[in-house]
Amino acid sequence: MGWTRIGRLLLAGLFFGFVAGGVVACGAATPAPNKAAADEVTALWTKTFNSGDVKAIAALYTDDARLAPPGSGPVDGRSGIEAYWKNDIGAGGEVTKLTASGSMAAGDLLHVNGAYEVTSTNGMPLAKGQYEQLWKHDNGQWKVQEEMWRIDPTAQHDPLMAEQFESQWTTAYNAGDAKALAALYDKDAVLSTRPMGSFEGKDAIEVFWKEDFGTGKPTTKLKMTDAYLAGEMAHLEGEYQVTDRGKVTTGHYVQLWMQDGDDWRIHREVWWQ
Repeated sequence: MGWTRIGRLLLAGLFFGFVAGGVVACGAATPAPNKAAADEVTALWTKTFNSGDVKAIAALYTDDARLAPPGSGPVDGRSGIEAYWKNDIGAGGEVTKLTASGSMAAGDLLHVNGAYEVTSTNGMPLAKGQYEQLWKHDNGQWKVQEEMWRIDPTAQHDPLMAEQFESQWTTAYNAGDAKALAALYDKDAVLSTRPMGSFEGKDAIEVFWKEDFGTGKPTTKLKMTDAYLAGEMAHLEGEYQVTDRGKVTTGHYVQLWMQDGDDWRIHREVWWQ
């Protein structure tokens, strides 16, 4: 989600342009916060979106609405917006939470801004950032006229999300469950070790870990030293410590996780001493 500052100013300009041109000129009061209305539309949008009913979501927008999604160009019109959300929601399994932090209302227009969080139904964070919406009161109902979303740059260094990845991996490893561990990799994943070489594909990776466990019960600790998240990718690196039959081995690791539907899976991984 990547709006520019210019884009945000355009939205603000559009809102106040409406006010100046169509509301204040008619003698209405100057724009003022309206928390009750902001809470109302925020709850409405969230409940409708989380229902997964794309037609109901599209019905929240005016016929000529415009959506500015993250990382792509604007989407114009209700039908285009319906197609966008249908593709974005996909097979479902996502939960979105909006938290309105500010509002400005005048006449039949309401500008709302705040923060959003998207998680999978199993609680895994998928995205977070900020949003702005311009709602219009039309025939007794609030409808979105303009909408913009952007990814929070601070999410690129989200230690909580990175720690969840780390926890998933260590839990499966320390259980000695090669199948559960392999399930964390995508089907085309590549695992590389020094000096043993590379293993391609989930099946080969499962065999590798099964042989790595051997007949013992090794346990590992990962110490993450850096993590960087950008869109659908997460780069983790750090140090590992494996204890097996009293012998302790240490080294380094790098993992590239990629979003796969509502889950995240390892796409590339390197281990070395």
